[in-house]
Amino acid sequence: MSPVDLVVRSARVRWAGEWVETGVVVDGGRIVRLAKDPQLPTADRTIDATGLLLLPGAVDTHTHFTYGRPDRTDIGTGSRVCASGGVTTFVEQAASTPPHCPPTLTVASLGAKVALGRAESLVDFGVHGGGCSGNLAEIPSLVRAGVAGVKVYMGWNPVGEYTACDDATILTVAERLAGTGAPLEVHAENPSIVAEATRRLKEAGRTRPEVYTDSRPTLAEDDAVARVARIGRAAGAAVHIVHLSSGFTLPTVRAARAAGTDLSVETCPHYLYFDTSAYADRGPYAKVNPPLRSRAEVEAMRAGVRDGTVDFLASDHAAPSSEKAPGAEDIFSIPPGFPGSETMYPVLLQEAFRGEIGWDRLLYLLAEGPARRYGYYPRKGAILPGSDADFVLVDPTATTTIRNDRLHHHSEFTMFEGWTLTGVPVRTVSRGVTVAEGTFPGTVFDLGGRGEYVPARAGGERGPGGFPLTPR
Repeated sequence: MSPVDLVVRSARVRWAGEWVETGVVVDGGRIVRLAKDPQLPTADRTIDATGLLLLPGAVDTHTHFTYGRPDRTDIGTGSRVCASGGVTTFVEQAASTPPHCPPTLTVASLGAKVALGRAESLVDFGVHGGGCSGNLAEIPSLVRAGVAGVKVYMGWNPVGEYTACDDATILTVAERLAGTGAPLEVHAENPSIVAEATRRLKEAGRTRPEVYTDSRPTLAEDDAVARVARIGRAAGAAVHIVHLSSGFTLPTVRAARAAGTDLSVETCPHYLYFDTSAYADRGPYAKVNPPLRSRAEVEAMRAGVRDGTVDFLASDHAAPSSEKAPGAEDIFSIPPGFPGSETMYPVLLQEAFRGEIGWDRLLYLLAEGPARRYGYYPRKGAILPGSDADFVLVDPTATTTIRNDRLHHHSEFTMFEGWTLTGVPVRTVSRGVTVAEGTFPGTVFDLGGRGEYVPARAGGERGPGGFPLTPR
């Protein structure tokens, strides 16, 4: 009998709520079976995982690798960031910077983004579509072509033709998504509330970083979530709220679900760790949309993550330019955003090691939950026979201190600078191939162009250039 491609021996795998020591057999990029060491076959490659945890690779469904200056952020760099931090599948947002990459508003522009990913990415990837008044007729085709969801902005133009939506346009997008399984995704902030709060601050000459949270109050987010939940329910569409920041809004989320809305919510690590006090030492680096909140809001968000109100976690990774520098006087003129894909998994592992979040809940938040919502499960987000061999080996005893100059992104900062972690990734495997190795942040291997486009759900079409639109 021919050997299989890879055998991982003596790993500790989470199975039915317990840690089980087992081997993992990989062939053709997929997990073939789990078996104890005496039953393991011969293999071309063997990894001894004694003492290590074997966890599913994270599925980061909110990245901005093609939005911004192409010399600072691209899919190749972004995929290296993912590999370093244990993210084995990312889902790129619709907003992109032309001519480097057009926003994903048509099947043709989706094809352009897929082509970039195939040429540059180290790990597998999906793509979100965008919705606006100018592409309503394209939305069914985008869904058939495998976009994860269709994102709308309520008050801000991401770029060019990707325009903000009023409620009537959001309703039309939702109607086109009804019954498809693809969610209406919303950056949920009421633009008129934000505009008025910002106007008042500027008129009073208050433009320092510490006022930024006041410019985007929790009411703006809460009102927007309530509105789009009602729109989704009326249209019969699934709704997904990206980067929820406010514990104030969690009761609104629960009420919408109780009323029958198919509503999911993601939040980001920065909303679980950093509050408004971060402006004092991080200054403009602490600017993000929606903004950081009070400590009470942070604790409420953490409780919502534990109790299941928050469905999963995503990074909202962005690599803002050097204009985001200490000493800047006008916070409103500075680009928002944090790099985050690389640090997300290592930082959140600490929650499980400390017992703040159970292991099964943590792995659901980072892998299974996002994979299920977007139709990638069980190909992604699982350690099961038949799943892609995407996993992370974690050494519970390995210690590292996060330093921006050791990370793989092209940003001048990380919000987690100086944090010391114990229990971190030491190897990332994507479809059976080691793409990063060594105590986090380890060595990332130069294997760009091996990543596959992973369409969401099942579809029967093929896009420009013949890229596959049906999960294998």
